[in-house]
Amino acid sequence: MIRDGTPVWAWELAAPPWQAPGANLTEGKSMHRSVWILAGVGAAVMLLAASATATTKVVSNARSATLAAAPFAQSWANVPRTVAARKAKSVLVFGAEQDVAGFNVLDANESALWATIPGITPTMHGAFIIDNNGAYHLDAASAVSASKTGLTITIRPNAYWYWGGKKLPVTNQDLVYTWKQLVDQKNAVASNTGYINIGGYKLKGTKTVTFTWNKSCPAGSEAAGTCATGPFADYRDLFGLILPSKALAGLDFNTFWANCVCGSDGKPVSDGPFYLSNYTKGQGETLKPNPYWYGAKPGLKEIDFRIITDTNSEIQAMRGGEVDAIYPSPQVALSELKGQSGLVYSSITALGQEHWDINVGAPGNPLLRQVWMRQAIAMGMNRVSLIQALYGQIAPGLKPLNNVEFEVGKDAIPQFAKWSFAPKKALAVLKAHCTGGPSVPTRNNTSYWTCGGQKASFNFNTTAGNQRRQTSAAIFAQQLGAIGIQLNVSFEPANVFFGTRLPAHNFDIGEYAWSQGSPDPSGFDSVYTCGGGQNYKQYCNKQVDALIHAGDGNLNPTTRTAQYEKAASIMANEVAIIPLYSPPNILVHKTGVKGMLNNPTSEGPTWNVEQWHW
Repeated sequence: MIRDGTPVWAWELAAPPWQAPGANLTEGKSMHRSVWILAGVGAAVMLLAASATATTKVVSNARSATLAAAPFAQSWANVPRTVAARKAKSVLVFGAEQDVAGFNVLDANESALWATIPGITPTMHGAFIIDNNGAYHLDAASAVSASKTGLTITIRPNAYWYWGGKKLPVTNQDLVYTWKQLVDQKNAVASNTGYINIGGYKLKGTKTVTFTWNKSCPAGSEAAGTCATGPFADYRDLFGLILPSKALAGLDFNTFWANCVCGSDGKPVSDGPFYLSNYTKGQGETLKPNPYWYGAKPGLKEIDFRIITDTNSEIQAMRGGEVDAIYPSPQVALSELKGQSGLVYSSITALGQEHWDINVGAPGNPLLRQVWMRQAIAMGMNRVSLIQALYGQIAPGLKPLNNVEFEVGKDAIPQFAKWSFAPKKALAVLKAHCTGGPSVPTRNNTSYWTCGGQKASFNFNTTAGNQRRQTSAAIFAQQLGAIGIQLNVSFEPANVFFGTRLPAHNFDIGEYAWSQGSPDPSGFDSVYTCGGGQNYKQYCNKQVDALIHAGDGNLNPTTRTAQYEKAASIMANEVAIIPLYSPPNILVHKTGVKGMLNNPTSEGPTWNVEQWHW
């Protein structure tokens, strides 16, 4: 943070205290915080956890649309099928829970957790990383400082791009190119928060750039979300991913990494410890070591991510030795793996938010535009009983989320606790506005309310193949049905739900998770602000926008927190989302695999992938 224009935060290149001089600095990478998966790449983007925002866009650049990595089958054919043989060859197979619709996590339609884990975290590094304890460290940058007037970043001298065998320096031009892409209104960016505060830049040599904060904005641009003035307080989450300007020259941001992480010639590009050599949709991805990586030499010669979309199948593959590690969505069935000989089971509290999006602009049922209806829905849901059913065995002690801006820590004031399970209160609200429902909560009720001629019946969509969401849908459908609200439940593939349904706002109620790249609340900006790139629920409150924008530029941590808490209080009253819980991050791997450390952020388990080894 910065107070009164004095650069209180200023980092110089130094090994973290747990490392010897010259050791690898990537102990905790979080370049995607800024993108918040939605993920950490542009200050505040969220990663759709256990899901992926991926839509098919109109192809405006045939060249970028046809770029593709080598087929996964080519690399998979040479992967040993036994654990012992893989260990001998220094190859690891990782069970990947979801496919993606692209690897450009800066794009609102591709910013997804499972695009990040195998495709971006190992290959694309940025200014800072976040370790498994939530601490920031310099990564591709050797120095970063900020003041009231600007942000200065210096790229480390030994940072290079690997581009199909070519070695190119990472430069200040790459930072400028990244910024320009994220503020270009033609691009479907997941979040431009923080980047629109930048109005210009000055280069110094080839490694240093000073970005200047806007002093003013064109009329109407701030309201439109295309310009913001003053410093951006969460600047450490900017440039969490740096784009390779030369490799991407001439390509369309909206299509360039649909089937690879590559340059304009289709050859892989990376400034991280690995590059993505092979990928086939529906099958998997292959990583190979980057010879120009500035950190410690990777401990594995190859990592293959085999797509297994069903949690039960993941568990069986883990037990049967078909895969060496999994990072599954939390499910009760995972208790089978706890304490099993030959496995390491890690469960930690994650930075994430499983929640319901309530589409306040839903075309299907206008009742969702009514605050009282949304409040009644919230009071009809027993979140405590759901959490006990889902996590009593695998993450005991987990409690409901009650703050939509702060998820953990002292700042997480329980603003949403007012809507705790209270079915009789919910019925009183419904009786005041509707007719025809039950007089008391009734199990297996079939008498649903009619409100102003509209039936209290809502479509509920979520991802298929996810047992905890199936459980959630069953529990809440029964509870809401008991008070006269009908849920029409539908499960669909993640690429459909995140790729077309959410971006098109074609839903009434949807359940999914945000996975955060850092604890800073600015990551939610594009989720809650009017017209935000990830505001699928179409929520809009100008007072909330004003508080969030003020917090974005406030360098005083105390008053900044108060602004975000006020916004959280307003949103809690209006119930456009219903926060459920922070799903734990669960990582399971063979005991023979060393160096894997679970991470609470959306970086996922690959945040220190270069340290993995047999």
